[in-house]
This record gives sequence, C-alpha cells and structure tokens, in this order.
Amino acid sequence: MSPLADALVAELRAAPRHFGELVEAHMDTPWRDFLRAWGEVRAADLLARDDAGRYLIRTEAA
Repeated sequence: MSPLADALVAELRAAPRHFGELVEAHMDTPWRDFLRAWGEVRAADLLARDDAGRYLIRTEAA
C-alpha cells in the first residue's frame, strides 16, 4: 500500500472515523491521491463499520 493508505489504516486502527473525518484530516492531499489511497484501503478488505457507521479496521478475531 502507498504511504497515504498506510496512514489511513493507522488512523482507523487508532479510532473509528467517518469518511468525512478522514477527508478533513487530509485536506492538504490532492483529492485524486486521497481517493486512490482510499481505494487501496477498501481493496485490502480491512474495513468494517461500527453501529454509528464509522469505519474501523477489522481485527483478526472479528
């Protein structure tokens, strides 16, 4: 994964976040680059959602 995708995964491991929160945290990143990295995270099949609809990284046990 790209460094930005790795950063997104690390942020989601630290705390669940809505997509908009991730976008706001990376406003200095060109939109195309952000979406490419988000696509990498989605393709890696790591994402889950909590009851509030926030994204989080699935654990091995889940």
